[in-house]
Amino acid sequence: MTFKKICVIHLNQIGDLVFSLPLLKALRENYPSSTIHSIVRPHLKELLVHSPYINHLLYRRKGIKDILILLNEIRKNKYDLLITLSNSGECLFLTTFSGARVKVGFTYFPWDFSLDIKEKVKGHLSWYYNLKLLERLKIHVQKRDYVGLLTLAPQEGPKGLSEFKIPRVQERYVVISPGTSARRRVKAWEEEKFGDLIILLKEKYDLNPILVGGEDNIEVNDKVIEMVKAKDRDKKVNHIENVAGKLGLQDLCYLLRDASLFVGVDSGIMHLASAFDIPVVGIFGPTDPFYVGPLNKKSLVVREEMECSPCYLKGCENRTCMKKLEVKKVWDACEQLLSQ
Repeated sequence: MTFKKICVIHLNQIGDLVFSLPLLKALRENYPSSTIHSIVRPHLKELLVHSPYINHLLYRRKGIKDILILLNEIRKNKYDLLITLSNSGECLFLTTFSGARVKVGFTYFPWDFSLDIKEKVKGHLSWYYNLKLLERLKIHVQKRDYVGLLTLAPQEGPKGLSEFKIPRVQERYVVISPGTSARRRVKAWEEEKFGDLIILLKEKYDLNPILVGGEDNIEVNDKVIEMVKAKDRDKKVNHIENVAGKLGLQDLCYLLRDASLFVGVDSGIMHLASAFDIPVVGIFGPTDPFYVGPLNKKSLVVREEMECSPCYLKGCENRTCMKKLEVKKVWDACEQLLSQ
């Protein structure tokens, strides 16, 4: 099949956007002269605005009026192929009435009735199932991971940081990402353990810690810093930064790209770090690393093997898989990566 105009509707989170990069690359490679549009939430635009795989961004804003305006624009573009990577009612509504010649996405009864090709998801929506859609379309996929596929804006300053200057950014540092979204607290590892790990990384490898996350992670990061200050009796950690909520996505990417190490729970920020192919230690519990683990070769997943894990975050209050995970196991993974 030939598709001259292609549109991809993306999910709302950072990690999901990164998961879509192999799909976008494959579309561009198979249809080099085609026009490819991406529909994203406005807060994710910095991750695609400089991408060589797309020609134009459309923004999916909240509100009925904005949805109808977007639908009108979609219909005017008369796409040959529309792929929705989200199976939400809103995205399937846009797909149903898009007027696209071929509509592709994931099953979600009854909203998926208009899809010409649909794929059933048994685990997490991820790069794995995105590429399944391309296989159903008989589109050749050469690269199955997202490593090296993020394109940043031109650098400003010696380290590329523009909006926010990190003190001492020229020194070796580790990026720590302890926080989760409000709906995913079950994935969190204890602040005290992050504190212990930070002290160990400073003592042996002289890595200055920089804590990242969104605005909703500021409090968690502050608690980690409190733990460090309480336990670091010799004051070896003489500099620690909490930049949660202070960085745009471009600056966060620059920060991750030049880090000596990333340590964090399963999150979109972890996948950004993995995309830049730096050493990554991913801390996992209820989610399945097969689908949502870091994809670069310099990464290690640390988890406790339990019969109930992965549970896909459904109804767990005990968080045993995270509570049983000790600092030593995460520290061993850090040492293994830093010794390479």
